[in-house]
Amino acid sequence: MIRNLLAALLFIGIGVVDASDGDASGFGNISIPDPARPASADQCVEPVEIMRRDHMKFLNHQRDETVINGERGSKYSLVGCMDCHNPADSAEVVRYENPKHFCAECHRYASVKIDCFECHADRGLTKTDQSSLVWDHQASGLTASTLQRRTGASDGD
Repeated sequence: MIRNLLAALLFIGIGVVDASDGDASGFGNISIPDPARPASADQCVEPVEIMRRDHMKFLNHQRDETVINGERGSKYSLVGCMDCHNPADSAEVVRYENPKHFCAECHRYASVKIDCFECHADRGLTKTDQSSLVWDHQASGLTASTLQRRTGASDGD
């Protein structure tokens, strides 16, 4: 009984914090991100709800298909995402460090660190830029026989 009375007095003495007051928590108003959707596309490759929940599964699967099987250009490629969500020909191409970047906005909100852009472009690339990223074995000085030795391919011997 006395414990309840003390708890009630403490509650009254401190005051009730109104949960609807955004500044009561000390963090201010926190809003859920709503990144801009591309004007150039009618819809994403999947509905928004599915992309929010499963985009990483799609990207990881595509990564494995590309690295293991050499398959590029699927509808779930990171290049495709950036071409639509941060295109090279837009008025402002936003880098990942900028809080307005399509990926960064939600990942910062969710406290998720991604490392995609340590290697990959964080923006759409023009076709000219993309073609310069393709490895040219002839320019590197490798011959067909060197490539065969490195990959284990044979001439049919």
